[in-house]
Amino acid sequence: MNKEIIMAAFVAVESAHAYSAFEPSIFTIRTFGHEPTTTQAIRDGEIMGSVFALALGGIVSALTESYLPLIFAVGTVVFMVSIYEWALQTREQT
Repeated sequence: MNKEIIMAAFVAVESAHAYSAFEPSIFTIRTFGHEPTTTQAIRDGEIMGSVFALALGGIVSALTESYLPLIFAVGTVVFMVSIYEWALQTREQT
């Protein structure tokens, strides 16, 4: 069981980290994200980050023969997409 928990935690952390490859920071979105194409670009990044996270979770789940890494990946996706959507909704108005 310990191996599954460690691998699931790895998946969660690496999945969250992967979003930074596809998305700007929350500060950047909220402060400088006023261009008309920003919302679509952020949502495209959400999709790419989510696909990466779910693929990683699926692969690690298959290797460990445990659903726990995939469950952690899904939780990370929900959390990260929620954060980016919040950043979009709370952008400074210009």
